[in-house]
Amino acid sequence: MQDVLMLDVAHDSLSPALLTTSVPQKRPEDAESTVPARNKPPREKKESWKKKEALNTAALIATNFNGSGGGGSGGTGSGKHTTGHNTPGGLTANAAAWPTINRWRLPPPKEQDYYGHRAPPTMVIGDITDLPEDFVAVNDHPMNRRGFRYVPCEASRMLPTVAYRHSEYEPFTPRINFEDMNAQVYVNNSGNAITTSKGWRMARANVGVREGDWYYECKVVRGINEDGAPGGHVRVGWARREAPLDAPVGFDAHSYGIRDASGQKVHMSRPKDFLNSTFHTNDIIGLHIRLPPLSTQRCLTNDPVAKSGDIIRDRIPIRFKNQLWFEQFEYQPTKDMEELMNPAPGTKPATPPKTLPGSFIKVYKNGEYVGMPWEDLYAFLPPASKPLAALGGRDLDDGTLGYYPAVSVFRAGVVECNFGPDWWSPPMDLGSEVKPMSERYDEQIAEDVMYDLVDEVHLLFEAPAPAVGAAAMAAAPTVNVKEEIKEMVMEDE
Repeated sequence: MQDVLMLDVAHDSLSPALLTTSVPQKRPEDAESTVPARNKPPREKKESWKKKEALNTAALIATNFNGSGGGGSGGTGSGKHTTGHNTPGGLTANAAAWPTINRWRLPPPKEQDYYGHRAPPTMVIGDITDLPEDFVAVNDHPMNRRGFRYVPCEASRMLPTVAYRHSEYEPFTPRINFEDMNAQVYVNNSGNAITTSKGWRMARANVGVREGDWYYECKVVRGINEDGAPGGHVRVGWARREAPLDAPVGFDAHSYGIRDASGQKVHMSRPKDFLNSTFHTNDIIGLHIRLPPLSTQRCLTNDPVAKSGDIIRDRIPIRFKNQLWFEQFEYQPTKDMEELMNPAPGTKPATPPKTLPGSFIKVYKNGEYVGMPWEDLYAFLPPASKPLAALGGRDLDDGTLGYYPAVSVFRAGVVECNFGPDWWSPPMDLGSEVKPMSERYDEQIAEDVMYDLVDEVHLLFEAPAPAVGAAAMAAAPTVNVKEEIKEMVMEDE
């Protein structure tokens, strides 16, 4: 089988022609004579490496927006738009403007890239005493931040055109996502409990929900004691991808949380009475979320791609500590949601964000139903969720949008999550339609495999064929190709 070549997007190898299409012209001599001499030479304005990287990425993605370039794929999509039946107005009217899979040229995988991921290295912490079990700090591991998200991946011989696929590492179970937690969060060996020695820090689970009824529960392992003595604090709830990890759940409009102190509900940092009682160490809090079907949600958006149900994932494999990771654009808080939380004085109120009809969050305490703190949760499909356009992100649904179990801890507080199916305090009135989050783990893997297969077919039969062979490469336009996949360096916070 001939090798499939893919376009490399390494930032330091981009041609300057990608950054500008204009060539500065020399000023006429008569014009120069009219300009007064400057006494002081102008200061040279130097752009930071972050800005250069953002400009380079945005320029390259713009050139590949319609799928041009060499073979292979760094982003994935369902390919539904190519048939025309899901494209508003038909294929002829919208094919040129419809987003498609970004195609990159990368070097062939190394043999080691086919063997998946090992668990990240950890170190037992010693700055918190009297913990019920060992907690560890995750070291030398990529963390989601600065507009990017990281997912473990591996090379695949079963997908010669897509070339890379999402992979998992131990423990193979629904748990706290080691990439999707603050760097100051510590986890237990099972990956289902967290603590911190700092102020409020948050972690999301590695499974999220987009529709249906789902349930998980949390145990306050170390919190407010029965005698009122503080042993740390915890908050539990649900959060979207945009919710910050250096703040508690309920901090902004992208998450909903329950406080341990007074049992208040918190949304957009505004605590309101709910339980009227504190939950203490050893209390178990259950959280049931309901989201309407995606078919209903797509009727609420005015984004044609989101309305069609097309899943397009912009992602590219990078190397970190000799292991492969997909680097993807992370969704960021939008201006409308920030203004909703902190409205500017004297300005016209912004249009309220769209909500999901019939959605709610119910809360259980030690197996007993205690109330419904929120209804009509905010919608998450584009344009309600967007990555940073300055980095090259596109307003697309990559399949990870939705609500995730989220827990936060403060000053040695400890909280443990149970994603089912066996509950510590089984709710007596939980309906049969409510699924444990443990089932979502398998569903999520199946969805990812399906997306990869659809993308493979799309690239093989519907995308432009790549130039293969020495003669074709010589005749093809010059493309910057690196001998290695980009190596990532994770800076300290």
